[in-house]
Amino acid sequence: MFTNLNELKSKVSIEDIIGGYLKLKKQGSALVGLCPFHNEKTPSFNVFGKTNRFKCFGCGKTGDAIDFVALKENFGFVDAVRKVAQLTNFELEGESKTIVKPVPRLEKLSKEFLDNFENVRKISNNTLLRFNVTESVEWMPKAQKEIKVVCFNYMRDGEIVNIKFRGKNKDMKLAKDAELIFYNIDEIKDTKEVVICEGEVDCMSLYEAGIYNCVSVPNGANSNLKYVDNCYEYFLNKEKIILATDNDEAGRKLRDELMFRFGVDRCWIVDFEQLDIKCKDANDVLRNYGKGKLAEIVASATQVPIEGLVAENERKNRLFDLYENGIPSGTPAGIQGFDNYIRFQGGLVTMITAPPSSGKSEFLDFVAAGLAVRENWRFGVLSFENQPTELHDAKIAEKIIGKAFGFRKDKSHRISKESLELVSKELFDKFKLLDTSKIDITLDGILRKLEELVNKYGIKGAIIDPYNKILHNIPSGMTETNYVNHFMTKLTSFAKKFNVHIFLVVHPTKPQSSTGSNGKPQRLTLYNASGSANFYNQTDNGWVIIRNRETKIVDVYIDKIRFSEQGKEGWVSFRFDTMTRQYQYETCSEPEMAFTEYREVAKETPVIDYSQNYNDVIYYEDDGNPPF
Repeated sequence: MFTNLNELKSKVSIEDIIGGYLKLKKQGSALVGLCPFHNEKTPSFNVFGKTNRFKCFGCGKTGDAIDFVALKENFGFVDAVRKVAQLTNFELEGESKTIVKPVPRLEKLSKEFLDNFENVRKISNNTLLRFNVTESVEWMPKAQKEIKVVCFNYMRDGEIVNIKFRGKNKDMKLAKDAELIFYNIDEIKDTKEVVICEGEVDCMSLYEAGIYNCVSVPNGANSNLKYVDNCYEYFLNKEKIILATDNDEAGRKLRDELMFRFGVDRCWIVDFEQLDIKCKDANDVLRNYGKGKLAEIVASATQVPIEGLVAENERKNRLFDLYENGIPSGTPAGIQGFDNYIRFQGGLVTMITAPPSSGKSEFLDFVAAGLAVRENWRFGVLSFENQPTELHDAKIAEKIIGKAFGFRKDKSHRISKESLELVSKELFDKFKLLDTSKIDITLDGILRKLEELVNKYGIKGAIIDPYNKILHNIPSGMTETNYVNHFMTKLTSFAKKFNVHIFLVVHPTKPQSSTGSNGKPQRLTLYNASGSANFYNQTDNGWVIIRNRETKIVDVYIDKIRFSEQGKEGWVSFRFDTMTRQYQYETCSEPEMAFTEYREVAKETPVIDYSQNYNDVIYYEDDGNPPF
């Protein structure tokens, strides 16, 4: 078969392919039109560009672009692939091998094999005859010699197409260079439903239970699915595909592969775990419980849940967990005053903006360092403002240790080499810095990279700094407002899906007048983020930083908190010490209460002091002077 078939599938646009055959119009997130496969006056045929699949809600037909062409043109799989490649100007690679039909083995089963089937496997002689099971002597790979084997004959249109040879100790092989097809494929030619299992004995077990429209894969839980391609036309009209693969990791992987090929919207899953006696497959159920129970279990197969639809039992569990434990309040960063206004948890997006040179990135490093050291958060960091990455490492080290990286007037203000050596392991473990010159800096590319960091390192936080340096591919005709809405929707969806807290730095619009229409002073707000008010509308939390270089005071305005359990709006003032490059708390909008609450939290909050003794965990003293 074609060696680059997956590449074709990833590149083809189903909207373009079907649009060449049908008149479609936009309706919500789909394109709709009159179904070409049954007569209708009201359009029920939907094309979903996001998933690259179609579905008719009238006749039930569904599939991808290749499925559509096969149905519309009455093509087999290979011809349909060639047609789609032709329509997309895609060059296919690879040629099919020469198929060899095996020599039939016609010897009847000996008593030894018959007894095993009937007494151990519970497969009757009538079923063995119906499936043309025979016997022969073959050289087998595990035995490394000729032995007696059972021959499972793969038939199509009454002719032997392939043979599975099976000897003792699971010694198996298929006929050399024969075509891979499903076992028992002739039985599902005209059925609307099919049951797919993982082995020939399982297939015969289903037949014993009165389920005749069953097939088995030829090579077990193997990633080679050529048999699907070779039997493609048998599944085009199937309305229900029941997957009864083995109840183990390999079987579940095969099940997922088959769902991907056939489409989850027409797949049902058999659950072998519901029985008291542990059963791996259909034959286990037949031997332990009998024909009736096997038929019952297959009949109780459940449809694959729609992605994104929350099951009722899960909703109930979440609801009562919320009732008992309340809405999560998030975790503080360990910053005096600031902790009283905002706490952090996965699944949310926080936006930061500020006038130029106000320290947006500097203060964000301060927050991230607190979460990393005190709460063991790992961060994925994409900072265009801090390249090469060693510059950013230096800045984060300053926030963790509490001293300046470079030399200042007083050498005691600088991080010692010993301190840097001790903190570097923590720094490299907690912060995964990305080189912006070596990755795809489109939004999709960035999210793919962050997903890798979630999977490999379990990051809980992500920093994107700033928005305007991302490579934005704005579709022709789309307004900036709509694009920002699209961007933020993708970002918030990613945060929820992977339970990551995303920090997004956005530059403000050009400076406006410092006074409003009423003549009163006017400060920058989140609404001043350059691009669209949708930044403010879609972010969960956000703050604005205003720095006064003369007084060295940095005001942090928390302008938005989506969930009251995780904070409130207000402001906190810090003094930025240019010698140590540290923020020192000054006051906030509710200074007395904020300070009291901070001291109560601080009593129980361990912090590693990297500037003095590097091996002991030091606790804040209740002396009114926390180290931050």
